Amino acid sequence: MLDKIQAFPEQIQSAWALINQLELNLPSAESINQIVVLGMGGSAIAGDLVSALVADRCKVPILVHRAYGLPAWVDQRSLVIASSFSGNTEEMLSAWKRACQLEVPRFAITTGGRLAEQAEADRLIQFDYESQPRAALGFSFTLLLSLLSRIGLIPKPADELASALRDLRAAGSEPTSTTRALVEHTEGGIPVILAAEHLIPVARRWSTQINENSKSWAFWNEYPELDHNVIVGLGLPKWTSESSGLRVIHLHSTHYATQIQRRIEITTELIKDAGIPVLDYAQTKKSSRLSEVLQAIWQGDYLSYELAKRYKTDPTPVPQIETLKTRLANPE
Repeated sequence: MLDKIQAFPEQIQSAWALINQLELNLPSAESINQIVVLGMGGSAIAGDLVSALVADRCKVPILVHRAYGLPAWVDQRSLVIASSFSGNTEEMLSAWKRACQLEVPRFAITTGGRLAEQAEADRLIQFDYESQPRAALGFSFTLLLSLLSRIGLIPKPADELASALRDLRAAGSEPTSTTRALVEHTEGGIPVILAAEHLIPVARRWSTQINENSKSWAFWNEYPELDHNVIVGLGLPKWTSESSGLRVIHLHSTHYATQIQRRIEITTELIKDAGIPVLDYAQTKKSSRLSEVLQAIWQGDYLSYELAKRYKTDPTPVPQIETLKTRLANPE
């Protein structure tokens, strides 16, 4: 798992090179009214990240669909993109089958499986990488971002992506003092990752990486929505900083709107007043939103790995998920 985490920048570079040499049957941007990304778990998060990053530039809305079938509004002007590392996830395959029945514009991003078998050659973006799905995010994210760019739905990200890669490599591929501080803050507790705007899906990623790599509880939430409900629940049960089972982590960004930053300041005071410890994660160098996202993803992956070491658990296998899949496939 550590090798895969360290290879994150190389995944991004390889994915960019791959998709730009493929001959694809691309629809015109003018023919698309909405985008539906199909996926689950470590494959679906790419859709969330791209959607949050390009919301102010993409010409159409992006929905990440984590379910069977498709919404009734999906039609011939809907672009369906299946993102599935294995190509065998049953929820995704159910939605893909429906997209084929509707004959909508569609693409598959996968390493193989039934999805690759069912996708037309000029609508298949296939890559080769041995890992757990969650450890191949550099591929799934970059391939999706680049596909939307090639269609013309978003501006070309080449320069911004190259700059973000330079920032990643400058940061180094080893755990840092920031990682150690995050581990000390979260070990033995339940991390709650809070973020806003383009870092919301990063908070989700941190949470799910801690779930799967560290084999422990973790949750996430988002601003400004959490200020309309979560803060009301801070009072009970009563905590002290020594006894609280919760460990809040704020993902900060200088790109946040001023009012969002003010909300975080006030909410931090309320959380601390409730006896819940808070740690702030902020990048030292002001970067583009894309660079912030990629660096924060990398930081969260290292956090989950280091927590796994502290908990003396293997970060790679996910036996509970395999058990669930086996039982679903063989009903009693």
